[in-house]
Amino acid sequence: MELKSKIGPVVAITITIAAVLWVYSGGHGITAAQHSSAESGNTTAKANDTASKSADEAPEKNSNQASLSTQKYSVQANTIHAQNIALQLAISGQTVADKTLTLTNSYKGKVVKLYVKKGDFLKKGAPILQIDTRVLQTQIAETKSLIKQRSIELKGLTKLKDINLTSNVRLAEAETNLASALSSAKSLAINLENATVTAPFSGVLNTLDIEEGQMLSDDSSIGSLVSLNPLHIQVPIPQNKIQHIHQGTLGQVHLATGLETTGEVSYISRQANPESRTINVELLVNNPNHAIPSGLTADVDFSLGQQKAQAFSPALLTLDDNGHTAVKILDEQHKVASLPVTIVKSERDKVWVLGLPDTVNLITVGQGFVAAGDTVDAHY
Repeated sequence: MELKSKIGPVVAITITIAAVLWVYSGGHGITAAQHSSAESGNTTAKANDTASKSADEAPEKNSNQASLSTQKYSVQANTIHAQNIALQLAISGQTVADKTLTLTNSYKGKVVKLYVKKGDFLKKGAPILQIDTRVLQTQIAETKSLIKQRSIELKGLTKLKDINLTSNVRLAEAETNLASALSSAKSLAINLENATVTAPFSGVLNTLDIEEGQMLSDDSSIGSLVSLNPLHIQVPIPQNKIQHIHQGTLGQVHLATGLETTGEVSYISRQANPESRTINVELLVNNPNHAIPSGLTADVDFSLGQQKAQAFSPALLTLDDNGHTAVKILDEQHKVASLPVTIVKSERDKVWVLGLPDTVNLITVGQGFVAAGDTVDAHY
């Protein structure tokens, strides 16, 4: 009885504890499940809201991008037309004498007469100086007498040979003596001619290096003779322009002295200068009074004929992708194009170029902000 009375309360307490534990466990689990389910629902709702907002914003964003991609840059353009212009090639050169010769002495002796002074104009054959010929004249007289003697001897021996009173050897010796005397006379005559120095061509005695009374040896320098008519103008023509220059091409010559005249191309070199990439050309200029000296700076303008070209401000020039000088133009669809050009003439406020169509729409404002292939909003 006593054992049963003890077991009853123990069992009751155990059952009570177990019930409490079960209730606690079950309630907590349901609460966690509900909390998890709530959180899952909230996340799903947020995702749906985000997706809905993205869907609403997408059309607006695409619309803005489309608007930006279709926006055209505004430029100003001008329609220009080709005009006929006279093309010219301006080159700087210098005057060159037609002939320059250093005069030398061929017969030594004392200068007894000067016929000219420095700077005189001499015609061909005019005497310049005279060397003492007194000894030479004596030698010439002696040689003349010797020639007469040798001639008489030869005649006598010839008659004796006809009658066989002399030998062929003596006759040949007489002929040789006469020939030697004649040769000496010829040499003396040449010396006499050389004793008077004359001008070999017409020109100006530019320098005179001797004085009257001076003793001259063989090949002594006397001075220099310069011919200035016709006068030559030497100019270096760029290789890419030489095709415009021919024999007979006329050029307007402007000299440093202020004188202006016309020259005609007389010579074109067949060898280019590899350093300057130019070809030497010479023009002939009439200079009858020898008024134009050599060594002067001469600016030559060649007329290269008429050609069609366009004119505009040099500020509109640019460089294309290949580094060539170019301009930007518009086609009929207002699309930008870059065309290379060649400058043929420059003036103070404009340049003339080749390489464009006869009529072209030239971008004048905004060309630096557009590229070839762009479609722009053009205002003319």
